[in-house]
Formats: sequence, C-alpha cells, structure tokens
Amino acid sequence: MKKIWLALILLSAPAVAQTPDFLLQTQRLITSVSDRVKPTVVHIESWSRRAGTRVKSLGSGVVVTADGKIVTNHHVIDKADQVQVVLDDRSRYDAVVLQRDKLTDLAVLQIKAPQPLPFATLADSEKVQVGQWVLAVGNPYGLDRTVSFGIISGKGRYIPGSEQGMTPLNDFLQTDANIDSGSSGGPLVDLQGQVVGINSSGIGRGIGFTIPAKVVKEVMQGKVQQGQLERGWLGLYTQPFTRALAAYRGTPNVRGLLISDFAPGSPAARSGLRVGDVITELDGSPVDAEEEDEIQKFAQQVSRLTPGTKVEVKVRRGSGLTTLPVEIGLQPHLEGAEVETPYGFRVAEITGFRQQQFRLTEKSGVVVTEVLDGSPASEAGVEEGDLLLEWDDRPIERLEQVEKLADAPAKTSLLLRFKKGQYRYYALLQQRGRKKS
Repeated sequence: MKKIWLALILLSAPAVAQTPDFLLQTQRLITSVSDRVKPTVVHIESWSRRAGTRVKSLGSGVVVTADGKIVTNHHVIDKADQVQVVLDDRSRYDAVVLQRDKLTDLAVLQIKAPQPLPFATLADSEKVQVGQWVLAVGNPYGLDRTVSFGIISGKGRYIPGSEQGMTPLNDFLQTDANIDSGSSGGPLVDLQGQVVGINSSGIGRGIGFTIPAKVVKEVMQGKVQQGQLERGWLGLYTQPFTRALAAYRGTPNVRGLLISDFAPGSPAARSGLRVGDVITELDGSPVDAEEEDEIQKFAQQVSRLTPGTKVEVKVRRGSGLTTLPVEIGLQPHLEGAEVETPYGFRVAEITGFRQQQFRLTEKSGVVVTEVLDGSPASEAGVEEGDLLLEWDDRPIERLEQVEKLADAPAKTSLLLRFKKGQYRYYALLQQRGRKKS
C-alpha cells in the first residue's frame, strides 16, 4: 500500500518539480508525532532464572501516566524476578509489576522517578479505521526507539496462542508497520500521537498484531483478585454451530455456539444448560458462530460480565427455544504457583487451566510446565505435561514440597519419578560439567 501510494505520487509529479506541499506537510506531521512519542517509549530489561542461570530478556514499553505507570506485554516480563526500565534520558529504575494478565498479554509496571515523566495518551481504539496511518515505536533488536510507518490493515483479529491451551482473550488490530523482536510492548500511535494499541507480535511480511487501547484500559482499571484480573466465567466448552451441523439437525437457519462439554462444578454445569444445546443469545446479544474466531468473541463477551450477576442465556434445544437464568462465576486462577528447579524444569500446581492445557484427569499434584533444551531434565526424557510423583523416593503431593527440595544445593545425580499419560517412569537427572559458582 505504501509503495503504491509513493509510486502514484512520483508518477503524477513533473520530473524536475519540487516535492508537493501536501507530501512535505505529511512528512512534517509524521516527524512531529515521532518526536513527541519517542520520549514516552522505554527499554525494559527483565531477568529470570533458568536451571540456576540468570537469563536476560529485552522488550519495550510506554509510559502512560506522569507518575511512572508503564504498559508493556506480559510475555516481556513473564517469570521475571527482576525488571528494570531505561528511560529516554538513559536513567534506569527498578520496576514493580502492578498487574500481570496473560490472557491479554498485557502487564502494568510502576517506577518511581524524581520528576513527572512525559507520557502518552490512550486513544479510543473503537474509532480506529482500516487504512488509517499509524506509527509503531519500539526497540527492535535493541535498536533504540525505532519508528516504522504503516496503516491499520485489519480489526477484530483473533490469533491462536503461542502456548498450548492459551489463546489470547482479546482481539487484535492488524498493521503492516514493522513489529520485530524487541518491539513487543511498544506503542502503535495515530497521527495525533495517541496510543491506539500496544504492539504484541509480528509474523513477518508486513503482518503485525497490536492489542487495542480499549483492552489496555480494561486491564488498567480492572479489579485484581489472587494475582489476576477479576473476570466473568461460565465454564463452557463450545464449538461453532456450522451450517452443516445446522442442516443435519434440521434447523438450517439457526446460528449459534454448540455446547460440547462443561468444566466440572462450573456455573454453566449447575444452570440447567445441556450438552448439545445451541446458544443463540447471551444477555440480550445474539450469538453467531460459524468459525473458531467467534468462540473467542463469545469468551470475551462472557469475561466482561460481572461475577455474581445473573444473565439470561437463550438456547435452541431440539426444535424449541429455551431461556435459562445463569449466574456468572469468577474465572478460576489460570496458572497457579510455579517453582523453578535447578535441573532444567519447572513445575506448577494443577489448576483448571493446567488440566485443560495438558489434558489431565488429576485435580491435584504438580505438573511439569517447562523443560529447558539440553538440561538434565531434557536429557532424561522429561516433558511438559508430565506429573512429578517422587523426588528421591519422597512422594510429591504439593508444590510446597518441591519448593523446599529445589532450594537445597543441587545434586550431581537425582532420581525422580514421573507419570506420562497412564505410564509411570523413573528419570535419572545428571548434572554434566557443573561449574562451581
């Protein structure tokens, strides 16, 4: 698009004519916006521990209040035990993580600077239009406050998650402005210099995804309970009610979401809804889902409902319509507490999300959530989703047990027992070439 636009300008201009005034004005506007926004963009450096080694990660962020609140991506600070922010003047500050929200890939940090900071304003992202010019600002590959120019290529994009079982809850703006490694967490701004979104990921060839400013505001203003945002929850497993399914059931004109299962003990399971019902309306709003994207729109709609309130759910059951009152529940904690071991693997308590992520039947115990390549755990065949049963012949039932054992000095050899599916196995973890620190 940008190349075509520039080519048309060049073709329409006389060979030796000066640059058209409107082009110079546009250039000055872009430069002015860039100069205003860049001082609000920060470097973020985070450190986490992996198998006893400190690992540094880099990302970007944007200051959104004069007193030092900064918005970035969750994945920039995920699992970090130390986060620092570097401002435009090269001053460096330790940051406190105020909010972590993995479902939207957003995090809010706080720094204490001795003076008010320049900050960016969040725009009304609902008014963003496809084709609108935007600037992406960030620190790709560590290159300081790089600016790229593009347009909004699409709205309402739902993309699959990078982690098994973790699909982002929010929709995305799509842009052809470059979003490269290190740009994550930086702002996408309009030509008024307002932040229309926080850049999250790019997949090359001018395709990048940005979290809308509306979602950023919701996260910043949301109530936090037990370390995560309070969200509505029904506990439904659904799939699109396609035209083929509708025709098969003899209801070719019905559109909605097909209920395929319930989370045990969930509000939906207690409500009178049944497997096989087709949800056609939620809280007065029609539900129309023929594609997987529509499931995420429905999940987003549910998440914005207030826990404890009752809503009406209209379903097609057989040949008739039924309306049921359903009380909105509080979304369970997603990930639970985790423990990093010095043997190259991480374990977590089993939550409802972990059950779904790793297809577990167990409701208690600890599950492996990460295995580092080349680590003793990796070489012994340990994999994500395995259950840790024993540590040196000690039965493991709670995460606190692993925490105490992992804090002890690492052994040269350690015998563990795991469960993979229905199969139990021993794993001898051996530290090779360990250096004294």
